[in-house]
Amino acid sequence: MFLHISSPAFGQPSISEPSLAAELVLDGLSFPTGIAFLDENNILLLEKEGSIRLISNGQLQPQPVLQIQGVESNNERGLLGIELMHDRVFLYITESGAQVGGIPTEGDVRNRVYSYTWDGTSLTNPQLLVDLPSGPGTNHQGGKLKIGPDNQLYIVVGEMQREGQLQNFQSGPPPDDTGVILRVNPADGTPSPGNPLSSESADPLSKYYAYGIRNSFGIDFDPVIGKLWDAENGEDVFDEINLVEPGFNSGRKQVMGPLTANAGVSEANLVNMLGSQYADPAFSWAESRGVTEFFESTIFGPSYENGIFVGDITTGTLFYFEPNAGRNGVNLENDPLLSDLVADSDDEMSAVTFGTGFTGITDIETGPDGNLYILTFDRETDGQGSLYRILPTGEIILVEGGEEVE
Repeated sequence: MFLHISSPAFGQPSISEPSLAAELVLDGLSFPTGIAFLDENNILLLEKEGSIRLISNGQLQPQPVLQIQGVESNNERGLLGIELMHDRVFLYITESGAQVGGIPTEGDVRNRVYSYTWDGTSLTNPQLLVDLPSGPGTNHQGGKLKIGPDNQLYIVVGEMQREGQLQNFQSGPPPDDTGVILRVNPADGTPSPGNPLSSESADPLSKYYAYGIRNSFGIDFDPVIGKLWDAENGEDVFDEINLVEPGFNSGRKQVMGPLTANAGVSEANLVNMLGSQYADPAFSWAESRGVTEFFESTIFGPSYENGIFVGDITTGTLFYFEPNAGRNGVNLENDPLLSDLVADSDDEMSAVTFGTGFTGITDIETGPDGNLYILTFDRETDGQGSLYRILPTGEIILVEGGEEVE
C-alpha cells in the first residue's frame, strides 16, 4: 500500500467531482516523464536525464534500476517513453555516441527505442528495435509508446521542425521517420503486418500507422473497441485529441484544428498517400495542451468508466471527455457552447475541466488499484516533479512524518 503525504510541494490540486480528490504519492522527483506499473506495489519511473527508478510500496528507491549513459536531455529530448509487455520493458531515448548495427555514431544524436528484460530487480539485455532522427529541432521529439490490443508496438515520433512530405509539404523531402506513429513488431522492430501505407518491408512507409503529426505527449487505446487515440500539441492554437484510424493523416503543418478553421486549405493541399485519409480532430483547444489516457476502472462510478482523461503539460489542467455512443468522438451534445468541438474561451474550457493545479502533466495511467495516477513536473522549477493519484475521498489516508495517522 502506498503512503500518502499531507503537504504537496506545489499546492493541492483541485478536482471538480466532489466525491474524488487528488492525493500526493511522491514529490521531489527530477524531470519525470513516464511511469509503468510492474504490479500493484511497484512502479518504474522515468527521469528525463537518463534514470529509471523504482517506486516500491510508495517509496522511491535510492538507486536507479538503470542509469543510461549518453542521454541528450536538452529541451524536449531525453528519456521520454516507457511501455511493458510481460517481462520486457520498452524505452524511447534520445542519445548520442551509441552504435547502430555496429556502426559508431559518436556525436550524432538519435532517438532510439530499446527493449530490455526486467529480471525483478534490474533492466538487462538491451536490444535496439528502432533508430530514428532527432533534429534539427530539439523539441517535438514525441516519445510515447503503447502496446496495442494486437500486441504490436506503437511509437509516436514528433516532426522535429522538419518540412517534408510527412508534414504535408507536397514538394518536400521524402518520408524520413518524423511526424509519424510507427507500428512495429515488438520482438525485433520490423514493420508490423497489415500496416496501411505499404506492405513492402523495404519501403519506409511500411512502418507507418499515421503521419502529419506535429508532436504528441500521449496515445492510448480505447479499452472497449480497441481504437487508437492521440493528443497532439499545436504551435500556438488548436491542440487536438484525435481518433487515429489506420492511415490517419493529421494534416500538420498545413492544418491545425478543424480543416474549416484553416483559410485557403483543403484536403487537396495535403500529401495524400495511398491508403491514407485526413480527419478532423475529435476535439480541439485554442491553446497548447498535452497527454491522454482511457480510464479502465469502475472505482469512480459508471459515469467515468472507459472515459477519456487528457492532461495539460502547459498549465497542469486535467480534462475529462465522455466518448459518444459510437466511440468515434466525444459526447458534447448537451453543451451548446462546445457544439463546434473547439474550446476557445474560459467558459468552454471549464465545461470539460476535471482538475487543476497539477503543474505540467507528463503521464496519466490507470493503476492496478483502479485509481488514476498523474505524473507532473514544473518547467519553471528545474523539473521538480510529483506523482499524484486520484481516488474516492473516503479512501484518503493522511500521514505525518512518513507514518500513517490512525
